Amino acid sequence: MLFIWALVLAGVLQERELFAAADPTSLLPGSLGSWCHEHDTMHERLDIIEEKVIKTVEHLESEVKSLLSIITETTSDLPIAAGTPLIDIFDDAS
Repeated sequence: MLFIWALVLAGVLQERELFAAADPTSLLPGSLGSWCHEHDTMHERLDIIEEKVIKTVEHLESEVKSLLSIITETTSDLPIAAGTPLIDIFDDAS
């Protein structure tokens, strides 16, 4: 029975070594620092992209608002012929 426990213990220790060999951060002591640096760099790039997206969305919102105000002003200034039914272009009939 003691022999079986010794074999189990040896097998567990060998598995730990196999998993350690499969883990690249355990093989090279300095690799964790470079991974962190790459991770930080990626987050900095994502922050820059996020700022650009936010600015673009704000710009597009202002453009849409100005276009809607132009449409509203233009439709209110159009002469209406007698007997023509009024149609609200902003009315959601669906």
